[in-house]
Amino acid sequence: MSHISEEKLPIIEFDMPKIMAAPYKGCIVSVLYNSAETSPNPTPNSDNLTHDLGDDWIPECDIEKKPIVGQLFPDIDTAFNFYYHYGSTCGFVSRRSTERKNKQNKITRKYFVCSRAGLPEDDKSEDQNIKKRKTTSAKCDCPAKLILASNGNGGFYVKEFTEYHNHSFAGKGTMQFLRCSRSLTEFHKRFIIDAAKLNIGATRAHAIFKSMIGSYENVGATVVDFKNFSRDIKEYIGKHDADILIQKFKDIQASSDNNFRFEYKTDENNHLTQLFWADGVGRRNFEVFRDVISFDATYRTNKYGMVFIPFIGIDNHWKSVTFAAALLEKEDADNYKWACESFKKIFGSSVKCIVTDQDPAMKIAIEECFPGVKHRLCMWHIMKKFPSKLGTLFCAESPFMDKLNNFVWSDHSSTNEFEAGWNDVVSEFGLSDNTWLKEMYSLRSYWVPAFFNDEPMVGLIRTTSRSESSNFYFNHFVQKGDTLSEFYLCFHSAIEKQRNNKGLLNHKDDLMPIPKNKKKIEKDAAEIYTKTMFYKIQEQITASCGDIVMEDMSVVDGVKSLKLKDPFLKNKIFEVNFNLSTHDIDCSCNLYTRVGYLCSHSFLCLSLSGISFIPRQYVNNRWLKRAEERFSTLVLSDVAELNPEEDAKRKKTRDCWFEFQGCISDASGDIEHIDFIHKSLNVVRKHIKNSSNLGDSAPKHNSIGDFIGLQVVDEVTILPPNQSNNKGCRKRIIGAAEKSLGGKKRHKRKCRKCNEFAFHDSRNCTGDS
Repeated sequence: MSHISEEKLPIIEFDMPKIMAAPYKGCIVSVLYNSAETSPNPTPNSDNLTHDLGDDWIPECDIEKKPIVGQLFPDIDTAFNFYYHYGSTCGFVSRRSTERKNKQNKITRKYFVCSRAGLPEDDKSEDQNIKKRKTTSAKCDCPAKLILASNGNGGFYVKEFTEYHNHSFAGKGTMQFLRCSRSLTEFHKRFIIDAAKLNIGATRAHAIFKSMIGSYENVGATVVDFKNFSRDIKEYIGKHDADILIQKFKDIQASSDNNFRFEYKTDENNHLTQLFWADGVGRRNFEVFRDVISFDATYRTNKYGMVFIPFIGIDNHWKSVTFAAALLEKEDADNYKWACESFKKIFGSSVKCIVTDQDPAMKIAIEECFPGVKHRLCMWHIMKKFPSKLGTLFCAESPFMDKLNNFVWSDHSSTNEFEAGWNDVVSEFGLSDNTWLKEMYSLRSYWVPAFFNDEPMVGLIRTTSRSESSNFYFNHFVQKGDTLSEFYLCFHSAIEKQRNNKGLLNHKDDLMPIPKNKKKIEKDAAEIYTKTMFYKIQEQITASCGDIVMEDMSVVDGVKSLKLKDPFLKNKIFEVNFNLSTHDIDCSCNLYTRVGYLCSHSFLCLSLSGISFIPRQYVNNRWLKRAEERFSTLVLSDVAELNPEEDAKRKKTRDCWFEFQGCISDASGDIEHIDFIHKSLNVVRKHIKNSSNLGDSAPKHNSIGDFIGLQVVDEVTILPPNQSNNKGCRKRIIGAAEKSLGGKKRHKRKCRKCNEFAFHDSRNCTGDS
């Protein structure tokens, strides 16, 4: 280390008790002792104190990295990059400062200084009652600088170079916090965006990135940098939010998916109020699996508080499939009517049955928009209200619920059996005058299975658990602070995962499941049904080989009639009629009518009749392998990317990443191979730096648009939605500690960017500069 002569250093006096807490380096120290204390005897270490305090202020580095007076540079940018790299090597950050120009407006002198040059700014706020933010300043009037002067030929030379500083430098463990050591690369930004699509915030994304890299020092950015980029995305979207999303839908419809359809509505002030969309795959799925749909509202999915409603069905693997989705401003009948009308307009056909929760607004909309369609209420929602309506202790300790469940949940009870059982149980416990029970009894045809056990309900016979499950699934991908544009990216990511899981199940259908009963009819089922549905049918075939008792059998006019007692269903008697010539079969349990595959009683009848295959009139297309590909008339176009060049670059980047991972994997920890990879990468990186013109990068907003795939339109035509206040968007509950402060937790501060008092500052202000 070089040292500065003592005559250049200021003399600072301070008390001995404070010297260890606040060391002043880079100056000669005169130690003053308190008059009340005894002056210690001089020791040999007292001379070393001054030496240590001024030991670090001239940085050390290789001579070729250090500027020298008279050094030539072709332009100012090259000179600054050289000085900036010098500072990052030595542990300080440099920045551009003032400049001088001649009469021709050409720069004749340029100043580069240490980032800690200058003096801290005083708080100029006049209002002393405003709570001020506790801040620090890195400026300490550092004298280090580099002065460039024009050489008259378009280039510049170093006219003056002040090397010494008056502050310490960043060392090992703190170097990563310097601005010169922090930069968000394309890889960082892509990682942040991909993590956000999975509802992983910036803080967790930074922690995951650190685990991938190995240490915080190697991340190359702090968690604040990650947060700031997420903030920049929201700022980029800003007031263009609705316009961006509508334009995104138009681009998808025009270029990548010509079967994509959407509808939207605005209010009198041109704010977006309703939005409905369905892509080609969702429309094709609806064409095959449209028997029954379920929809239920979910909340806290976007910053505007709009209600998110996915329209759910059941596919051929007994899994939930999303047909379409809607965002509504409110949960009222008018909004639901608009959603139902948009559904009819986009899909062009109605459904057989709709299952919803006990929402009166939904009921009004469905009755008006889907006349004649069976509307069922969620049985689970109603049953879970019993403890709150009748008393938790009563429902838990009395046998009331057990007795009532025997009639309510039964799929095979008749309407008369249910009504008689309900009245007996209610009378037994003295609840005949209960108003709520009377209301539920009057709605019994909407939620009790006994009233629709002969209607096709697929897998939604009792509850909207499919919608509840789907809402829970989507909430893993979205969060309440998302803009509409971010929400759609997360929604699309969730749909991609859902469809990838379906693709995996389609792939597994190519594998033949192992028969359990060694019957030909079981092998026939394995060849035509999906694996999931085969296992359900296999259970029925196995049950037909069990303890079902045949009470009576007769054959009249070519129709075989059986009376069977089923011990698995409380020894209930079922009647099966089988036409020996047409192979038409009918069972009083109505399992085929409800879910679309034959019951154990029918399989027993087929076995007794010597039939070794499933009659094809009872093979429902919706349960077959690759049903949507075989039975849909909607032809899907090849999905193309909206930006082919960007897509090609992304694929090449992914391939390079996989190649790199493959090289590391092939090295298998061999130090020589790893060293070879490292040296090769250094050669490649130097070649890229030397051969590419790394001038000013694209504007920040343009680069963000490229990363998220959403571009801001030139003119705002559709304003973002107004803030909604639906059931899931209420104000948060104020705790006792906050109440003691008068319910005020945050204080407004004056933003230096927009000059307004608000809950933000200049760093995250989205207003005009």
